[in-house]
Amino acid sequence: MPTPIPPDSGFVTYRHPTGVFNLRTPPGWIAGDLPDRSGVRVQFTTVEEGEAVARLSVYIVNTGQPMTPEAFAQAANAYQPPADLASFAWEQRDRTDLPDGSRRLTGVRTYPTLGPRALNIFLQGSGTFFSALELDITGANTEQLATLQTVVNTFTVNANAELAIGTVQQAAAGVTSSSGVIAFNGTLDWSDPDGTFHLTGEAINTGYYPLEAIRLSGVLFDAQGRRLAEQSDILAVDVLAPGQAAPFDLRFEGGRPANFVRYELHAAAREADFLLASFYGPENFTIANDEALYSAQQRLVIRGQIANTGPSVAEQVKVIVTIWDDAGRVVGAETLFLAQSRLVPQEAASFEVPFFALGGPAMSYTLIPVGTIASSSP
Repeated sequence: MPTPIPPDSGFVTYRHPTGVFNLRTPPGWIAGDLPDRSGVRVQFTTVEEGEAVARLSVYIVNTGQPMTPEAFAQAANAYQPPADLASFAWEQRDRTDLPDGSRRLTGVRTYPTLGPRALNIFLQGSGTFFSALELDITGANTEQLATLQTVVNTFTVNANAELAIGTVQQAAAGVTSSSGVIAFNGTLDWSDPDGTFHLTGEAINTGYYPLEAIRLSGVLFDAQGRRLAEQSDILAVDVLAPGQAAPFDLRFEGGRPANFVRYELHAAAREADFLLASFYGPENFTIANDEALYSAQQRLVIRGQIANTGPSVAEQVKVIVTIWDDAGRVVGAETLFLAQSRLVPQEAASFEVPFFALGGPAMSYTLIPVGTIASSSP
């Protein structure tokens, strides 16, 4: 008899940085931490038919007391108020107390734009931790439902993990505002030869709407949690569509503080409106003849040609370059505006982007060309 293939074959293991939980997900899923002062909240997003869909939200809080049946019931009841944090109506349809002491809830949450979303919610206790897994099953086919079931069955809580004590609050499975829908990937902290300290990585829009004016902030802390330094910058891409990503490089010119032990990344944005009308996205450009080489000074240079293959005249055209190491971390990010002020449809121009410092060995690169629709003819 052949050995049965496990349901999570081909999945990848996600472990939260705090060590409080892990689970296995399909390779294409994107994990994004959502801000929460009471505990840990992570949203897992997948791309379905070109759209980002938040299928799973994991919420864990340290209640500070053992999860006895009474304590679990109290936490579970506090978790499900009439409305969630975004004040979107929740209608509970069913509740099942399972033999292992956990609880399953089904219901519908109604969003102003998305409309009603069907949710399956699993609540459980482990040690002093209370966990909630929200599954958005709206429109899911049999295969997708089986995938969600497999992911949930791999969920494991480390009861010995250290996590600050918090209070139980409602988790949001599908966040529809710009708050909490920006995830970070490939982050790295490093110092260049001039002493500048860098926080590099990639910001991902895991929500349902395009975002604009995305401001990123990096905050450095010491071992006692005291704020040492803060640096902010605007993401190079003016409009970030759902499921799209763009690199960032937060530079601390004062260098790395001697007592620095950790950092936090924060993001703020608004739903795209003002900039969206004039934004000329990557789908309107084609990159050709691009290559990576080293100059005589042993500096990495990315060069190539960018062509306007869209329907409009483009101006303020820029190319955003991300350099990756073999571990999938961003070791460099630069933005270059073309010297040519405008590109008419089918016109091309050359670019050359030098990197004066990198946070590690360069193994690959990605290019994002964007621009603005010209307001008038030249």
